[in-house]
Amino acid sequence: MRDFPTSKRHKTTESDSKSDDEEPTFSDSMTDAELEAAIREYQEWVAENYPLDITLEGIPVDISTRLKRTAGKVSHIRGSDNVKRIRYAKKAYQKWGWEKFAETIRHELIHVHTIQNHQTGGHGRLFKAKVPDLDTTRHCESFASDDAKYKLFCTGCGTKVAEYFKKCKTVKNPDRYRSKCCKESLRVETQ
Repeated sequence: MRDFPTSKRHKTTESDSKSDDEEPTFSDSMTDAELEAAIREYQEWVAENYPLDITLEGIPVDISTRLKRTAGKVSHIRGSDNVKRIRYAKKAYQKWGWEKFAETIRHELIHVHTIQNHQTGGHGRLFKAKVPDLDTTRHCESFASDDAKYKLFCTGCGTKVAEYFKKCKTVKNPDRYRSKCCKESLRVETQ
């Protein structure tokens, strides 16, 4: 048995696992409106069935076609418990399907929990402590690396060390930077 406070519907024992309130699953191909409705329903289910102290009422959910480096993002007012909105990357859902995308939703709800209860975001100590309870990861794997316009490689060993979607200072001046692996200069390849 777990040693944290649980809601009435959180499953804590084997006998509870046959509850009428099974984890909702959704299709791997939904329209934006269907995806938004599924996310809202799943967020509510997670809030009721996992050890989170969160209020989702009044927090908008957006499906973004522009997010490329992160699968989800919680916007909040720094130093307060005010969550402004939660954005999810449509491309992450399209690439991963619902089951893996649901991990992202649980991940973002940990952010909501730390913001609403501790007025802090990020992936620090408070966030890290919640990750195992929500069966998610601290950082998500890349889902849009195929879209990266610029890829940087170590000239010493050829390892890919970074990828960028825009022409930033590292891409413009790779000779000013060194790789962590070999401490060698960088080479840029464009797609």
